[in-house]
Amino acid sequence: MRVLFVAAPGVGHLMPAVPTLWAAQEAGHTVLVATTGPSLEMAARSGLAAVDVSDGDAADTYHRLGVWIAKNRPERFDLPGAWHRFVGGASDRRDRAAPDAPPGAAPDSPPDEPPGPAPDAPPGAAPDDAVALAHGVGGQMVDRTVDLIRRWRADLVVFTTFLSGGQLAAEAAGVPCVMHGIGLPYPTFAEVLSAMEDVCARHGVTGALTPPVATVDLCPESLRPPGGATGRPMRGWPMRYVPYNGGAVLPDWLCAEPRRPRVCVTWGSVLPAVGCTSMLRDVVEAVAAEDAEVVLTAGEAELSGLGPLPPNVRAVDWVPLSALLPSCAAVVHHGGSGTTFTAFAHGVPQLVLPQTADQPVNAQAVVERGTGMAFPDRDVDRGALTEGVRRALTDRRIREACRQVRDEISAMPGPERVVRRLSEAAS
Repeated sequence: MRVLFVAAPGVGHLMPAVPTLWAAQEAGHTVLVATTGPSLEMAARSGLAAVDVSDGDAADTYHRLGVWIAKNRPERFDLPGAWHRFVGGASDRRDRAAPDAPPGAAPDSPPDEPPGPAPDAPPGAAPDDAVALAHGVGGQMVDRTVDLIRRWRADLVVFTTFLSGGQLAAEAAGVPCVMHGIGLPYPTFAEVLSAMEDVCARHGVTGALTPPVATVDLCPESLRPPGGATGRPMRGWPMRYVPYNGGAVLPDWLCAEPRRPRVCVTWGSVLPAVGCTSMLRDVVEAVAAEDAEVVLTAGEAELSGLGPLPPNVRAVDWVPLSALLPSCAAVVHHGGSGTTFTAFAHGVPQLVLPQTADQPVNAQAVVERGTGMAFPDRDVDRGALTEGVRRALTDRRIREACRQVRDEISAMPGPERVVRRLSEAAS
């Protein structure tokens, strides 16, 4: 079987699927990754063959979209309404954090209306951030992806959540497709395709697309957000989330047990790249107030603006979270899917400061499940954050909830079982 995997430029959309692609190769299938930008380099570093399918602008649009979203971040996120925003209404959702939710859980409040695009929004931006990603980026990858499917003679197209351009390309080429989740289950955003009429017309696609033959679902049942009138969202083929964050030469200190509780502070791969590090100083100082070893990992971000770091803070460029988090007693982060689910998989308490896109939804999942806290305000209360770290390090209920989720994920089927089903889907 020849599997073409289509991913958005951001590495967070590629890495959750890398273990699946490895498993496909190990089973004797031929795998090719169609992507662009940072994901292209990460695919190659991950031992996968990859082809650049951008029209030359997709990676730039992805970057400018990140800048725009970060610039237009609201003063405060309504976490209970975050999922409501994505599904457009939920009849049975819980509007409150759990009664015994720790400090940092969002209070009850009505869901906000999705914000409109900013005046300086990049091409392809739409009222919903996720729709903008799928349209503005995926639409610029369709032409070359369709051509690649045909020339390479793909038997199956696998595309990631939010990238409807992958589904459109499979439809245009007449090849079955599968959607691969990256964390929590999200709807497919059919409205994206109506915004891509020019691309559809160019490839002779009319009407509704053929649904994917299956969805690879990484979400354990206890983390699944409530759904709307049609029921809880998107149950597909369950698959264990296998943490993968790239490889690196590990420093010596990471190979030994920490002498004090270790707390990781990370801002993901997108936010540092677009310069969204302004609140890191307050976060680091608040966390460093605790008697802990703080590891600050911000990729290639410029950290000189943070000034002198507290003596118990260690700044590193790039350490794979899959190697770092097993030694950590807590993690403070932005709420990206990869960071959130890597922490879930390793049973590490989380403190989430959501910044944009799907991060409020991930933050709410952490709060709802009792595996940590979320701080939705743009201005961080240092005292509350320090208290949150203390709770994460000492609260037995939080640590027990983390253990339960870790064990639940561990019991899910592995990628090798899903690959066997992919073979059936392509036949």
